[in-house]
Amino acid sequence: MERAGALSTKIEPPSIRWPDPVSDSTSLPSTPYFVSFRPEIPLDVNLPAFTLAEDPAVRALLSGAAGVLLPNYVAPWRYGSLVACCRRWFPRLGAQFDYCGKTRQAVLFSQLRVRHPETRIFQSPEHLRAFVGEQELPWAFPFVLKGDTGGGGSSVFPVRELGDLLRGLTRLPSDKPLLIQRWVDHGGMDLRVVVYGARAISYFRIGDGQFYNNVCRGGRIDYEIHPDLQAKGVSAVQELCRRAAIDVAGFDLMFPDSGDPVFIEINFHFGRKGLGGTKGHRKHIEEAVQEWRKRCLEEYRSGQGASLTHN
Repeated sequence: MERAGALSTKIEPPSIRWPDPVSDSTSLPSTPYFVSFRPEIPLDVNLPAFTLAEDPAVRALLSGAAGVLLPNYVAPWRYGSLVACCRRWFPRLGAQFDYCGKTRQAVLFSQLRVRHPETRIFQSPEHLRAFVGEQELPWAFPFVLKGDTGGGGSSVFPVRELGDLLRGLTRLPSDKPLLIQRWVDHGGMDLRVVVYGARAISYFRIGDGQFYNNVCRGGRIDYEIHPDLQAKGVSAVQELCRRAAIDVAGFDLMFPDSGDPVFIEINFHFGRKGLGGTKGHRKHIEEAVQEWRKRCLEEYRSGQGASLTHN
């Protein structure tokens, strides 16, 4: 069973503290309203996506809203500025900014004590080369080399011999962190779980015995197989999202045995082929927004106020 990874290069948890929601002491309007920064999902009050929260009138509007639907794209600095005005908002993006790469996600998995591959983190390819030259590798071949960023398996390489490792290092940025992980026998498939607020969609990606199961690399999608494992995976993902305050993301899980699912990666920008394409993705977002809006209204009317930041 994979152990919570002992990290060879310590990466400190993010030091950013996102603003707390607006205090309940702020007076509530008698009629609750919602503000949208997304023209494709209009609510009671609709603002252009790039409206600045520094405008006093905008700040007053946001602080009085029952909820705020954030734009499709928000830079970290703007996210902090927007949510500082809000009682509650969707989606929450703090984890996306704090744990945006594979190395930081390994730290998150370790902090939350969820099952994930044993992991060693290095600050750069050169640091890993030096480690290999001076010490024994932590595991026998095969294992996995991963760059910090890159989708579709573009920065993930199976390492079956030393030459594979050295070649893989030449394909990764020289100034970015990276990691190696103990091999997980996934049986030629992994589970993708996509979370949209309180909803989750799951399907297996099948690579027909190949290392890569990514759909963009020819992996097949199957919604029906192993419903018990899908249910187990969805439950584990929803619990992690609850603890990490994640509203929208795609998770990759593996099941090497009968134990808990193994968390491999969080994809904050994920492929949509298994979700009905762009149209299907938009529908899932709209449904999640409506469910979030309903919950906010119910709790707003109960007078709970700022405690509603979390879904």
